[in-house]
Order: sequence, then C-alpha cells, then structure tokens
Amino acid sequence: MNQKSLNELEKLLKEDGLYNTYLDNLKLFKVSSPMVLSPCVYDNWVVFTFQNSKTVKLNNHVLEYNKSNYLVASSKLPLEGQTYFASQEEPMISMIISIDEKEIYQLIQELSEDFSDELTDTLQGTFVDSVTPEIEDLLYKLIKVIKSKEESRILGKALLKELFYRILKGKNAKFLYKLFDKSSKEAKIARTLQSIHNGFSNNLDIESLAREEDMSVASFHTHFKKITLHTPLQYIKKIRLTKARDLIIQENLQVNEVATKVGYENISHFSREFKKYFGFSPKDAKVSYAEYNLE
Repeated sequence: MNQKSLNELEKLLKEDGLYNTYLDNLKLFKVSSPMVLSPCVYDNWVVFTFQNSKTVKLNNHVLEYNKSNYLVASSKLPLEGQTYFASQEEPMISMIISIDEKEIYQLIQELSEDFSDELTDTLQGTFVDSVTPEIEDLLYKLIKVIKSKEESRILGKALLKELFYRILKGKNAKFLYKLFDKSSKEAKIARTLQSIHNGFSNNLDIESLAREEDMSVASFHTHFKKITLHTPLQYIKKIRLTKARDLIIQENLQVNEVATKVGYENISHFSREFKKYFGFSPKDAKVSYAEYNLE
C-alpha cells in the first residue's frame, strides 16, 4: 500500500478506535497495541490494511492480511482475530468496506467471465487477494473523498463501484460469482447463515434448515462445512455466544436474561460455553471487551 494513502489516514485518525465516514458502508480503524485472539463475526466485509497486519482464524484455518493483500469475508462468519505487532510507533490502520450486494450482482451480470465449467467444487467463503496498482489508486481516491461530505455523496458511489469491479477481477474472487448464483450451494448456505442470524434464539434444527434450501441433510452438512469451515451446530453455537456477548455489552442485561434470549435453557451450561469460547465469564464480558477489543 502506498505511503501517500497512509499519510492521509494518519492525519484523519488521531486516536484508536472505529471511525464512521461520510460513506455509510466505509469505516476506518486504528489500534496502537497488540490485540489478543478474540472471537468476532465478520459480516460481508472487504478489509484493507495500510500498516501492520492482522491474522484471522476461521476454525483452524489461518489467514493473514496486510498492506499487500486484502481480506474478503463474503458471508456472516465467526472468526477469531489477532494483531500481534501494533504499537504507538506503528499502529494497525485499516479500512472496512461493507459489500454492496446489489452492486456486486449488477457487476456480475455485466462481466463476461463464465466460470460455470470450472466452478464445480464448493468454495470457502473467506479468502485473501492481492492489492493491485488499480486498487491501490482507488483506495487513495476514496481516502481523499471521505474527507468531504459533498465529495462523498457525489463521487463516493462511483469509486466504490469501481473498487468492487476490481475485487471481482481478483484471482481468488470466484466465490463471489457463485454466491450470487441463487441456485448454487454457496448461495443456499449464505441464505441459511442469514436465517440463523435472524432466528438465533429459536430452536434451530439441521433438518429444517436443509429442507428450507431443498437440500438433503448430508449434502447440507457437507457444503456448510466447506464454506464456513464449521459444522452447522458449531456455527449456531458461536453465533449465539457472540450475540450473547453483544447483548451483555450493549444492553447491560443480566446473564440469565441473555442466556434465554440466545436460546439456552441451562444457565450454567451457557456460562461454561461462554467462558470456553471467549476466555472470560459472561459477568466479566464488559470489562474484558473494554480492555482487549476494538473490533
């Protein structure tokens, strides 16, 4: 990533934290100290890093993104993220862009690529790709534009559209093409992930989820794991626990209320699983989040 982009960002980001911009689907992030391995949900994002690097684990699969590549998390996936080397002298600075599904779909319709013959295997929903000179140039233009509300409104959408086009031309972007083919296994599993997020407190059973997408249980289970690297039950548990943490932090609810809201009947079981996943108990969630997490 070129130095002039970093210079502009350093002028904008005086303190650590997550920054909104005049473009609704573009945020900036800065952290000046190492971040411990922390569970979080990446939600249809493209993440660019201008300085330092971040490691994410999708179950046991490890991906690293830095100034030479970018991360695409094109489905709602429970990841664990860690920043090893961030410091006051060299903070991690990144840009998080929400994927515009309508824009991506329209671009795919206009592109001439036909992967129908080669895309026989089910693809993983999170991948990294290389930052090209064209992408680097676009990111610099976006950084300049987001300083102005007027320029963001007038120029921002066109710049983002071109950026999505460049992402679709990346060598690892084939998953995105399958994701927007409504009959593909990738699209079916993506719809299931959304259903789980919308109904995480319900009694979710695998047979019903598979039937909703007209899939056998065996096929559903196989493709779900290939795309998310989790079994359906692992995924549901991690989403419920992440939602529970968010409820504790954002709504200041009691542990028993939170457990019920996310679909747990046994409070002790909920507390054990929560601590095993996050490394701290539900009652300590607020303090631990404030000390260690800046997602």
